[in-house]
Amino acid sequence: MANDRETAWAAAGGACAQLIEDGMRVGLGTGRAATAGIRALGQRVRSEGLTIVGVPTSDASAAVATEEGIPLGAPGPALDIAFDGADAIDPAGLCVKGAGGAMVRERVLAEGAGRFIVLVDEPKIVPTLDEWGILPLAVVPFAADAVSRSLADLSPTRRPVDSDDGMALIDLALPAGSDWPAVASRARALPGVLDHGLFRLVLADVFIGRTDGSVTTAA
Repeated sequence: MANDRETAWAAAGGACAQLIEDGMRVGLGTGRAATAGIRALGQRVRSEGLTIVGVPTSDASAAVATEEGIPLGAPGPALDIAFDGADAIDPAGLCVKGAGGAMVRERVLAEGAGRFIVLVDEPKIVPTLDEWGILPLAVVPFAADAVSRSLADLSPTRRPVDSDDGMALIDLALPAGSDWPAVASRARALPGVLDHGLFRLVLADVFIGRTDGSVTTAA
């Protein structure tokens, strides 16, 4: 199963890497599928002499990009394209991200890019986000206990390790049938909550890698 999923991630990552053109600034996501995209992009940099600048969303992604020979830059100037993975995506394009704890940087780059590509394999496409059930939050550490008290009905659990930006990571367990956007809005409104992991995607920009090496979109 692991090898099948790796084949699927590599297929999606390779398809995304082919969209990158010389001179682009590229947002580099976090996670296994995003890592496959970084490695595919690195192969083009080495074999074709592609000249790009990568802006990573995590220390882990920066390390992979450096290993692959991709020059890194700081956020600031607009990105031509960004790519990332996802934890779960429903048929309406609602998406949960943040299992890797990088959703704040991921949203910053996604919203600052001309195009945002999401790389997944088939298990990440779900009938409802209830199948995933977890909404992560990034919270100022000083407010973590207060936020957890305010959201006690959602069984908040603080992760033992903070994000690369020093934010506390709190996972909410949403009951089946929850209104995910409403819960995300409720959490975001609390003092000290910097962001949550609920995104809305363009389905045509969700690349689904398959175990036979083919790639389709979610549109």
